[in-house]
Amino acid sequence: MSRAVSVSLQKGGVGKTTIAINLADALAARENDVLLIDLDQQGNATEGVGLKSAYESADQHIGDVLTDDDPLDVREVIHTRDDFDVLPAHVDLDDIEDRVRNSTFGVLWVRRRIIEPLLGDEYDYVVIDSPPSLGPLSDAALIGTGNVVVPLLMSEPSVSGFERMYEQQIDPIRREVDLDILAIVPNDLTGNNEERRIIQNLEDSPFEPFLPRFARSELFDDSNSKGPGIRHRIAFSRAWRDGKTLREFDPENDMLERLDELAAIVERGGVEDA
Repeated sequence: MSRAVSVSLQKGGVGKTTIAINLADALAARENDVLLIDLDQQGNATEGVGLKSAYESADQHIGDVLTDDDPLDVREVIHTRDDFDVLPAHVDLDDIEDRVRNSTFGVLWVRRRIIEPLLGDEYDYVVIDSPPSLGPLSDAALIGTGNVVVPLLMSEPSVSGFERMYEQQIDPIRREVDLDILAIVPNDLTGNNEERRIIQNLEDSPFEPFLPRFARSELFDDSNSKGPGIRHRIAFSRAWRDGKTLREFDPENDMLERLDELAAIVERGGVEDA
């Protein structure tokens, strides 16, 4: 089944871009045709796949698709890589967000002009790296995809960011259109007691069904396990610096298996089904 998914949290510095890039890569490694879309004004996903020049100086870009004035066909600004394709961000995304905000139907442009023309016919999966703040672009991403993966640091600010996002964005959108949480992904874990406490709190909360098997607190005590979640690995930041996915940079990295599990969750439509 074809599916679009936003990787989103209204709190910066949680590894959202890392998850988005490497989720796209993991889906592609499972023999899917995948498009990664960067809707973050900072353009970190674009730079992280080696397309910094497109972010800074492209003559035609995503802003020409998201406009009231004779919108460009999205296919004209997609970049091809060996593993998956990319629709890069652009330095003008703040102005583009204002354009979306000020148009009556701007919040539907991502869905109507990108997702619907491409999903199923040209791509099996579309992954959006969403902005790390409430606003028209992040709303457009969630409405456009109808699915969200939430990366979380195991810290109180990160969890509070998710709670605000759920109350102020996810829940209101769900009252109007379908929007499914596919997974909550504890990210960048090192194995301290605070991480254990927060995962256990999530397991005791209404959000427990969205925690993958690889993110459960029982793995803290499993001597055969690395511990729960996507673990801290310096290879993630080094891969981003080199404009590569983790798989390209370090094909033997032990986190690739967990990213593959996350890709399986996206394919199957949720943690319970995976």
